[in-house]
Amino acid sequence: MTDIPSAPHPTEPMASDPAPYPEVKYAWYVAALLGLVYLLAYMDRYILSLLIEPIKASLHLSDFQIGLLIGPAFVILFVTAGLPIGWLVDRKNRTAILTAGIVAWSVMTAACGLAKSFGALFLVRVGVGIGETTVAPCAFSLISDYFPKPLRPRAIALFSIGAPVGAGASYVIGGQLFEMITAAPPVVLPLFGELFAWQTAFMLVGLPGLIVAALVWSTVREPARRETVNQKAGGPTLSEAVAYMRSHGGAYATLFAAVSCNTSIGVAIFWMPALFERVWGWGIGQAGLVIGTILIVGGLIGTTLGGWIAARIVNSGKPHGPYFTVCGGGVVVVIFGILYPLMPTPELASFMVFFAIVATTASAATSPSCIIAITPGELRGQATAVFYLVINLIGSLLTPPLLGAITDWFGNPEDLRYALVIVTASFGAVMLAVLWAGYGSFKRSAMERAL
Repeated sequence: MTDIPSAPHPTEPMASDPAPYPEVKYAWYVAALLGLVYLLAYMDRYILSLLIEPIKASLHLSDFQIGLLIGPAFVILFVTAGLPIGWLVDRKNRTAILTAGIVAWSVMTAACGLAKSFGALFLVRVGVGIGETTVAPCAFSLISDYFPKPLRPRAIALFSIGAPVGAGASYVIGGQLFEMITAAPPVVLPLFGELFAWQTAFMLVGLPGLIVAALVWSTVREPARRETVNQKAGGPTLSEAVAYMRSHGGAYATLFAAVSCNTSIGVAIFWMPALFERVWGWGIGQAGLVIGTILIVGGLIGTTLGGWIAARIVNSGKPHGPYFTVCGGGVVVVIFGILYPLMPTPELASFMVFFAIVATTASAATSPSCIIAITPGELRGQATAVFYLVINLIGSLLTPPLLGAITDWFGNPEDLRYALVIVTASFGAVMLAVLWAGYGSFKRSAMERAL
């Protein structure tokens, strides 16, 4: 820990006399640590999708029920807690809120390993959902106060790397861990008895998050809040935040609708291990290793490239620059998202998946920069909470069970590939139309905030 620079303790600035930004080295440390938090959140979220087939077999579930565990179970807390947490983020200590969230979702992930029925697994997955509910509003609010505008897209991209790397690590580590657990003697716990291999995997993946929670609590300090439009005691109310967003309704509606569609396409990743197992006969270890590696490499390339492009455009005098990476990534992900499920071999499918991952992560990594570009500083926590509530209601809540229901309706588990094509083509068409139509509104709002 001696390499970690000491954290400054700035006081709350007045709008006319802002405090200096924290020391650059420390700011990048915080961004990297927040990326690690995001990585763990995605590991705990994605581990279930790697274990779809053994969970189905041991609990006798349908694809629709699996979809409910992937989507609605996880997203429920976005509906019930997302806005209150965003409200707290705009007023209270963000480090404390984030630490509590990490502890909660880590414990709940481990608790998934004790579930022995669909109902029990659904309930603990609801608890896991608190992870991303706290991470995004805290992280984007902190980053916007740690970094000046020209550096923010790159800092947000560094943070966003945690998503694909976390998902990929969940597959790579989880797949090999599952194979090792399967080959080892069964784990027997008092009161719970013998555990399936997938249950043990949940417990081993969840508990390390407690170490990261301690690191966040002990090393991340609150920066001064800046770029505020008022200094009212207690901060802005939710109604004021909503009123501001309504006054720029065209920009927010465009971004929310387009990214929701992109999320709907992106959540197909949850079904990818099952696709490779059912259609091309890969095992959990092989599917996890290949898909996870693609997610990590493609995700690193996509998030870095997206952040670099957005920063270059912003620095050229166009504050709406991140919008271009969202649009470009959207076009590419639709093309390759339709192609990969239809490939005749797993090798060709993997090749197509790589380009889809690069595109979707480039788009996802810069969409939060779009929120920051059109939102005042003291409203960013609430605006981010609303943003993730909307995109997860449409994408993460609807799409996983929809894919499961379509596959069940076809009657053949291998027809998951056609369900993926239908969902990608449908949401992709809407996304591209919205991005085309809403460009002018977003540009006007971003230019207004930059003045």
